[in-house]
Amino acid sequence: SSAERWRQVGLDRLHPRVVAVGIENDTLVVRQRVAAAAQAAAVEVEFRWQWSGQELVLTVDSQPTTGWRTTWPRIGVHVTLPTGYHDASWFGTGPNENYPDSRTAARVGRFHAAIDELGVRYAVPQETGHRADLRTLTLTGPDLPAFTVGTETVAGHRPGFTVSRHSAHELTAAAHPHELPTTTATHLYLDAFQHGLGSRSCGPDVRPEHALYPRAAALEVRFSLA
Repeated sequence: SSAERWRQVGLDRLHPRVVAVGIENDTLVVRQRVAAAAQAAAVEVEFRWQWSGQELVLTVDSQPTTGWRTTWPRIGVHVTLPTGYHDASWFGTGPNENYPDSRTAARVGRFHAAIDELGVRYAVPQETGHRADLRTLTLTGPDLPAFTVGTETVAGHRPGFTVSRHSAHELTAAAHPHELPTTTATHLYLDAFQHGLGSRSCGPDVRPEHALYPRAAALEVRFSLA
């Protein structure tokens, strides 16, 4: 299965190493090298942070080195937020989850849902709840400022999002829903690209045109509070 191949090359044990931190004009630039455990292949990532009015703009560029011999599950950033966020409103694809090989079921529009309703409650916890082509997303909750994410089109593509009570690692570690740990954060994933749904764990693998092979990627997002 795809999951077993990813574990074999250590994609569940990524290690980021900060290569450089500096200021260029009014922009904070952080460069990292992200590598899987015990693997020579890596990804060179550059984060650029800049204030624009009341928004914090993040631009991410990633370039894989040579030596990769498997697909990837996703390319993106992981943001952790307080647990008190309960609802999500977004302009993008929906109303239900959609992935590269299930986009036909989605349409572009404005949608609203409780965070706990964004994903499917599977008997075995797993990846769920991704929605592609995000324009804007706002998370709200009692006694918390509204947290808004806006995206820009980069190379003709917008990132998608996933909001969950548990991280991808926590979902993977649990064999049943009751084994999930107590929620300690709201997990926001902003993915430039995603692998298709099929995994060959119980059925066919992802079709080649929907598989995520190692590739360069970029995204630009804006964060604001209200």
